[in-house]
Amino acid sequence: MLSRRDEILIGLGVMVLAAFTLWWIIPNFIATPRRVPIKALSPAFWPKIIAWVVLICGAALTLRAALAPKTPNAVADDLSVSRAEGLRLLALGAILVGIYFALPILGMVWVCMIAFALLLLLSGGGNLGWGLVTAVVLPLALYFFFTKVAGVAIPQGQIVRLP
Repeated sequence: MLSRRDEILIGLGVMVLAAFTLWWIIPNFIATPRRVPIKALSPAFWPKIIAWVVLICGAALTLRAALAPKTPNAVADDLSVSRAEGLRLLALGAILVGIYFALPILGMVWVCMIAFALLLLLSGGGNLGWGLVTAVVLPLALYFFFTKVAGVAIPQGQIVRLP
């Protein structure tokens, strides 16, 4: 458990990094054309959205820590990892390594579907049905948006190719 001071410092640090990204990294290192027909297709659009979300999250963390009640001076936490937690962490590592090696073979969409479903099962979420539906629908919807609307090629696999 972090102290209030640590959480405030982390929140402020996140806000500084997000501001640095918004006002220096994005304008100086992301080349954007002068005229973009659809604002969402600009190369700087999504990095700006992400940076603003990170800035808001940093502000929320700072505010939450500043308004939290004082904690006792001594907090005894058990930082040991149980066997089940260790196995879940090992499984997460195996999934990430599997993603790395499966991407060139299966392609982005299929790997995202499988990885989402495996991570859902690993987390033990309560809404397994909705999670599995999301694991299939979300990557397909994103694929069709980027390929058909935005005209951005998504990496395809060698086994099954989408239209």
